[in-house]
Amino acid sequence: MFPIVKFMNAVKKTLSARWPALHVVLGNESCDLDSAVSAIVYAFLLHSLQNGEEAVGVVPVLNIPASEYPLKTEVTHWLQKHGILQNSLIFRDEVNLSRLQEGGSLRVTLVDHHVLPPADAYLESSVVGVLDHRPLDPNAPTNERVTMIVEPVGSCCTLVAEQVMAKNPALLDPVTASLLYGTIILDTVNLNPAAKRVTPKDIEVASQLARLMSPPPSSLEVFQELTEAKADVSGLTCDQLLRKDVKVATGGGLCVGVASVPLRVTDFLGRSEGGRYLAEHLATQGYQMLLVLGITITQETVTRDLAVYCPDTHLREQVTSALMEGQGGVLQLAPQECDGVESCVAFRQGNVGASRKVVMPILKAWLATRTS
Repeated sequence: MFPIVKFMNAVKKTLSARWPALHVVLGNESCDLDSAVSAIVYAFLLHSLQNGEEAVGVVPVLNIPASEYPLKTEVTHWLQKHGILQNSLIFRDEVNLSRLQEGGSLRVTLVDHHVLPPADAYLESSVVGVLDHRPLDPNAPTNERVTMIVEPVGSCCTLVAEQVMAKNPALLDPVTASLLYGTIILDTVNLNPAAKRVTPKDIEVASQLARLMSPPPSSLEVFQELTEAKADVSGLTCDQLLRKDVKVATGGGLCVGVASVPLRVTDFLGRSEGGRYLAEHLATQGYQMLLVLGITITQETVTRDLAVYCPDTHLREQVTSALMEGQGGVLQLAPQECDGVESCVAFRQGNVGASRKVVMPILKAWLATRTS
């Protein structure tokens, strides 16, 4: 059994054991492949660096309820392929972080995000580390006790791999190397410069990881395998699609869901029964507005489109204007048909390199103007 699989098979025992402190490595609330693998491998690294009487328990936590794990089709596929099964994972609804914090024994490292959502703001005093690849948010932790590693690369797993190589390279056996490698390949669209995600560091780290695997992997085959797993939404309902990969932005009295779906928005809207499922989703999730970001990848060609669903006409027009004009019109939006869905507008996105990481700051800036 490979060491990382052995580590994961023991994490639930670690969680229940008595330790001077428990160090939780917490992924982001979308729990995509980058978030999940970053949490697992970085926790594995921190665990390996524990020694003697100063040792603490270290566990990765996937930041979704266990019931939503089957929605993360590429995550379930990639982890299972590497011997990490669902029953060895710890999900957010399986650990009481509030109680651990009250006991004074909690340490938290954030991976693949560096600002806590409002519901997790109480954890701020427990955060001791951050590892993320997003542009630095003005609300990022400024406390000197927090070790901040924030660098705009294509994949957070690139930064995780870099840390492992620097601190304990012996951990990079073929399984751990492959977990990281596949995630980097997926996040950077097979290291494709046209997708505007990859950086020289991603390319260098992926190359180093590939040399640790035998036989050396075909990046194209890995990319195709993971994109097919991610796009396999045949068994998912509209509601499940919207919960598969979602972030939430709040401000100015509004709660906005931002869901990424692995198909064209126009195709997704065609499955929504004229928007009925969108209205139901807004009601159940407590959103006032929903942004749906569509992406398809064929032969490494990326297409993106975007829809805004909001029953309030004034709000819908305001956020649409912000998205079209934000950061100098960086998204390059052009109107397209909305398939007869009321309270909805849709756009083709000319800048295919602009992912949700670009959309979210524009949305948050608009929400901030409402607050002010």
